Amino acid sequence: MAKVQSLVCQLCGSEVNSRSIEKHYVVPKEIMEQARIRRAKIVRLCPKCNAELRNWYNAKIASTTYDTQIKQFRQKLPAEMVKEYEGAYNRFARYKKTQRV
Repeated sequence: MAKVQSLVCQLCGSEVNSRSIEKHYVVPKEIMEQARIRRAKIVRLCPKCNAELRNWYNAKIASTTYDTQIKQFRQKLPAEMVKEYEGAYNRFARYKKTQRV
């Protein structure tokens, strides 16, 4: 029987067995493809942090923005969405660090 390796969640620091750790794309693959980004930032998260981060994204990221020039809402461009996801991830990571103390 093979020994299960233990890995560390990159957000909360808890040890998780390698079968339970989840790979999370900071920017979703489909947005990376639209923005023509080839290198993904992937983090290893425990199931709890992964679920919390997905909820955080749902609450903090909007795919539309109000354009003051045309005076209406429009879909954000892929590059805008990349910044949106990266910013949301960085804010969540800072929040999680304050929870560890």
